[in-house]
Amino acid sequence: MTGRRGAALLIVLIVIMAITVLSLGFLSRSDVELACGENMVLRTQMDYLAESGLEQARGLILKPQDIGSEYWTGAAAQQLTAGSSDYYDVNVMRDDSDPNDRCNYIIDCNAYRMKAGQTVGRSSLSAELRLDPCIALWTEGDTTIWSRVTIHGDVRCNGNLASQGTLDGDVFANAFTGSMTGRHKPVADLSLVWPRLTVADFISHYSTQTISSGSLSSQTFGPYNPVRICYRNGNLVLAGNVSIEGMLIVDGDLVIEAEGNIITAGKNLPALLVTGDMILDDGSSLEVQGLAVVYQRVLVSAGAAGLDVLGGLFIQGGLAETTADASGNGNIGILYNGPAWQLAGGQTAGALQFDGIDDTVEDADAGAYLNGLSAITVSAWVKSDVTSQDRGLFFTRQPGGDTDADLGLRYDAAGSSGGGKNGIKASIRTTAGFTQIESSSNVQTTDWQHLALVWNNDPNDSRLKLYINGQLDSLRYDMGPISGVISGAQKLMLGRGTGGTYWDGLIDDLRIYNQALDASDIYPPVDGLPGLITHWKLDGYQQNHRVTITSAPARSAIICWSQEGAEQRWQQAAGAFFRSLSRTR
Repeated sequence: MTGRRGAALLIVLIVIMAITVLSLGFLSRSDVELACGENMVLRTQMDYLAESGLEQARGLILKPQDIGSEYWTGAAAQQLTAGSSDYYDVNVMRDDSDPNDRCNYIIDCNAYRMKAGQTVGRSSLSAELRLDPCIALWTEGDTTIWSRVTIHGDVRCNGNLASQGTLDGDVFANAFTGSMTGRHKPVADLSLVWPRLTVADFISHYSTQTISSGSLSSQTFGPYNPVRICYRNGNLVLAGNVSIEGMLIVDGDLVIEAEGNIITAGKNLPALLVTGDMILDDGSSLEVQGLAVVYQRVLVSAGAAGLDVLGGLFIQGGLAETTADASGNGNIGILYNGPAWQLAGGQTAGALQFDGIDDTVEDADAGAYLNGLSAITVSAWVKSDVTSQDRGLFFTRQPGGDTDADLGLRYDAAGSSGGGKNGIKASIRTTAGFTQIESSSNVQTTDWQHLALVWNNDPNDSRLKLYINGQLDSLRYDMGPISGVISGAQKLMLGRGTGGTYWDGLIDDLRIYNQALDASDIYPPVDGLPGLITHWKLDGYQQNHRVTITSAPARSAIICWSQEGAEQRWQQAAGAFFRSLSRTR
């Protein structure tokens, strides 16, 4: 009996031990699962906190107006809820691996929970933030980007954009021709409005230093603390080595005449606001660090050293290359559709090549100095690539049909009244009417040729004359003398004539005088004669000529004001997205 009872007790003990072991295992697994659940909750909370840090960085990079530095570089021990035990550290660094791309930022965020002085949970995220789209150049009309222009960033053109330069970004335009690294998109795809910048707003919100002189040279303004506006009520000339730190407002035209001019924006300010044109003359240069806004046009002479904008260039008119006026009267010509500079091969140094399709050089204000003249000489060297064709050399009215009824000069294939085939036709309009003449036949050539149109309201001889290589041509068709003064001129168009005809070949050394020159002064052309009102040498561009516009959103984040006067934050980046997101711990 005793043996049986011992065996039964042993069995009971074994069963109890088995149950105990199983229970302990269950309790152990429950503790592990509970701990895992708590860890998963903690990890989720820290992930959410780290993502919140990334979003905070994105917001401050997009709107850095309240940040003392150029952009937010991060901070330590940040909290979503004050008094909690959860923190995050953020580090922001701009990606400068490409010095021309200032729109990428690397963000590292480390979220953690503190308990009894120890870190009990941690989540670390790293992301690359891209500001996009980010506008480097904004124009409000048809624009041609010439070959020595480089744009790093996106372009917005409310018209047709043609580019022979370098476009490193997307293009928002009605139509686009040329090459770029990005994509062409409709203007409507860009959700960015023009910044509301007015002279009155800025000079009423900031202290102002008035610039009384119309010309500055070798002068320094600023830096100012607090920031200050340098203000010129009227036109201003920067004649070299002028440095402005703050903001320059020119309520008129800004003309750059020499090198070494630098304008640097103050915090939250544009660098430059011009209500008229900004004009860079031969031998000039301008560096702008910040946002530059021009109400009218930006005109850059081919002889200028260059324009360098780090921030953004916003132009309500257009950006254009020009040819300088060596007469000193400022009657510059604007290049349209890309006529090509030839640095050699002209009659005097270089020349300008016209493609015969749509290339022109135009002065829209020429009517102001042509109309009312009682005498005129227009001369130029030309070299045509074709003969036996109608080809316009110059004209002074927007052509409508095939009429010659204005001041002009062109190759004429058919001739008039049975003469002057493959000849040259000259015409003029005065207050007394219209007249034209036609050369002898077969004077069109592919060699260099000097042409001159001459007229003088002289009672003894008021006939229009045409000189070819210094010789008065034996005119085949002459409508007779004409009195009065020149009228009807709307503009000066070089490379275009009547009937939509364009010059195909080279043009060099255009001169316009307000007097009728003698034959000996016409050919070869004589320098220093009185009465010269326009002189386009057309020799080419300065060897180091360049225009570089780089989008820099942190430098272009400005404060402006609404129509009601409320403060607004603005910058040329329309949005931001995370290009990559990775867990680092």
